[in-house]
Amino acid sequence: MSKRLSLIYFSATGGTAKVTKGVAEGISDNYKEYDITSPINRKESITFDSNDLVIVGVPVYAGRVPKFLIDFFTKIKGNHTPAVFITVYGNRNYDDALIELKDTFESNGFIGISAGAFIAEHSNTTKVGTNRPDIEDLKTANKFGADIKNKLENLEDMSQLPKLIVKGNVPYKERISVPPIVPDTNDACTKCGICAKYCPMGAISINNFKDIDAAKCVRCCSCIKKCPVNAKSINHEVFNKITKGLIDNFSTIRNEPECF
Repeated sequence: MSKRLSLIYFSATGGTAKVTKGVAEGISDNYKEYDITSPINRKESITFDSNDLVIVGVPVYAGRVPKFLIDFFTKIKGNHTPAVFITVYGNRNYDDALIELKDTFESNGFIGISAGAFIAEHSNTTKVGTNRPDIEDLKTANKFGADIKNKLENLEDMSQLPKLIVKGNVPYKERISVPPIVPDTNDACTKCGICAKYCPMGAISINNFKDIDAAKCVRCCSCIKKCPVNAKSINHEVFNKITKGLIDNFSTIRNEPECF
């Protein structure tokens, strides 16, 4: 494939990165990564042209693309740049996230050629989407990438591509409003600083790891999953109610990836 392959992904707990790379590796083992999980990597603008192929991978937050990512994506510009859009959700539903991601990038100079919705373990609980993406998910991602490569190799001109259609509604569903919720830190904390180092929002103080800015925290649970001594957890009635509903309704079903 003659196009330069680049990946852009946000992956607080690792699932989105696995899926995005799985798709990419079906296309080529030579690609450039823009890991925008760290806040320092969401400061500079990025531009692409028609010789690039860009795969964008994002998590789904309550059926939408996270608002802070939509804000950052205004800094990513294409110029008739072919793109693949990937949303990764926690086995409930991706609702309007995929169409929102597609619309956002197509309005910034990108041409959507394919899209997919994949599943990862839910950030709230290990009981929903447990251990996903698994081997079968990554096989699907790899095959999806190979199909994209084949499509491009047999294409003489981008204008031959039909308009990409994905699931979702416009206007998009309203974003869910929740009260300020942050993880608690118990006495097991060893002050190793891993939570602050990997917080994708810079919400955890590097001087006091129990001090978390509720205005910045997006409850991605990166700090909870990465803590080596299980010192962090969220104990809030709203969060607990949401998590219980997820477990009650989605812990025993297996949704499968959808590709467009």
